Amino acid sequence: MKLSRIPTGINSFDQILQGGLPSGSLVLLLGELGAGDFEFAVTSCVRLLMDKESGIEKGTLPDRVIYISFTRSEEDIMKEIAFSFPDFYETVQKNIKEERFIFKDFSDAYFAGSFIPAAWLSSSTADPSIESLKWNEEKINLIDSLIGYLDKNAKNSIIIIDSFTALARYCLERIDWSDMILFLRGLQRVSKNWNGLIYAILNKGIFDSSEQEEIMECVDGVFVFDWEKLGPTQRNRIMYLKKFRGLLPGVEKDNIVNFETQISPQKGFDVSNIKRVRGR
Repeated sequence: MKLSRIPTGINSFDQILQGGLPSGSLVLLLGELGAGDFEFAVTSCVRLLMDKESGIEKGTLPDRVIYISFTRSEEDIMKEIAFSFPDFYETVQKNIKEERFIFKDFSDAYFAGSFIPAAWLSSSTADPSIESLKWNEEKINLIDSLIGYLDKNAKNSIIIIDSFTALARYCLERIDWSDMILFLRGLQRVSKNWNGLIYAILNKGIFDSSEQEEIMECVDGVFVFDWEKLGPTQRNRIMYLKKFRGLLPGVEKDNIVNFETQISPQKGFDVSNIKRVRGR
């Protein structure tokens, strides 16, 4: 059996993972607000695109990155990247032009049938036309639209789902929770055929513990991004592996407890220190 790995692009982390993550993995990025889940996903994708441009061979590199959003516009996300990581912004812009970084906005489907006015959803300053107010096929069912898009585009790609919190909330309000779990289990299964990676960003503590546990049980891996209190006024960002099929034994063998992380405009998300079991 051929086993291939896709690097995360974060070198110190990839060394621990013996080259990266198993291709075809569905990875949940579970984070407290501001703890680094979004920054991890962006840094990983941009660094891999940089490696591909440079011809660097590090495991299996994706053909492209697809950024899926349900509530945020491409312009909004690009502004955040520009303010946070100016060097990354240039790389993303270049790869957008070359169709190696693709934004897919499902906000029309997400807000369909809600009280949100159409003018709020459009990035255009012009008044909405009658045509733009009509329901198209994509607006009818968000999950069906997402499945159809992934079937056509996900192969050999890194997918960022931002945010899975919004998608799960949508499912809670419009369809049975059990159907959303079936979708997630199906996504985990079919991702093995796509030979890429899927990062799904979920805010920690939004759903009750049983719902959050059920989501975590459906995926291949869970990276938790958290804040560690060092005193009354000081906190550190940390990351740890809650679960990962096939990878946890290696991490546990090295007695790793968690990873101290930092976020900088130049490097993006990075691992600054590896914490091991005391005395090992």
